[in-house]
Amino acid sequence: MRGPEASVDSITDTITGLPDGRVFKVMLDRKVALARRTLKPVSIIYFNLDDFDSFAPYIREHATRVTSRVITNTLRESDTVCGLGGGVLVALLDDTSESGAVWAANRIRQSSAEAPSRDVVSLSAGVSCYPTHAMDAEDLITAARAACERALSHGPGRIQVAAGVESF
Repeated sequence: MRGPEASVDSITDTITGLPDGRVFKVMLDRKVALARRTLKPVSIIYFNLDDFDSFAPYIREHATRVTSRVITNTLRESDTVCGLGGGVLVALLDDTSESGAVWAANRIRQSSAEAPSRDVVSLSAGVSCYPTHAMDAEDLITAARAACERALSHGPGRIQVAAGVESF
């Protein structure tokens, strides 16, 4: 018999089958550390399904599942996509600058607009890049989330880039 300390929680999002936020945090920490050592950029695209809270539960699941497929089918195999729940999906793009991440986010947004669920679902995104917008993993995800919130404040289906790192 296994005790509570031996139980294993799933590390995948139950709706999308993608890795969850715990995996994303570990991957982000590692990718930023590697980027720091190799002097290469790494970018985050923080996606939010517009008006997600207004959807019926079965529409939420369907929209999240379809959007996760659009994202994974559009990005490179080497990129990491995770489901954070609540209509939020994040992509971690290795060796990708700000302009490359914006280009990828726009391609995903366009692909989402062409998907069968386009009449119901639109997608907003926030982009942040190491070292342009943040110097550590936690600040990088915070910058991407804040950029996505600004995108949402301008209306559905928008992409916003994070503000740069302040210099001293």
